[in-house]
Amino acid sequence: MKTEQHIDEFIRREKETIPNPYLSTRVMAKIEGLEKVERKKNTLWQTLALAAGMAAVAFLGVSIGSSDVKSGTKERILNINDRQIENLGYYNLGEDE
Repeated sequence: MKTEQHIDEFIRREKETIPNPYLSTRVMAKIEGLEKVERKKNTLWQTLALAAGMAAVAFLGVSIGSSDVKSGTKERILNINDRQIENLGYYNLGEDE
């Protein structure tokens, strides 16, 4: 019962507290100050380096993509069944794969 009385007393004292009228003004000023952080402008050489890097990536992508050379010989495809060659049943302890 004492706990409830302590809680009721605390709530009553909080209700009697007079709020500071300038608190909201100070909080809003602080928030506006955080929003007005100056952006550092990029220098000319940073902008040029970025543009050169993007151009180099685009050039390399196009050159790698167009480097596919068609050969005159037909490619042969070999399909091997590893399960028959290596006999993996010993490792699976009789379980099906």
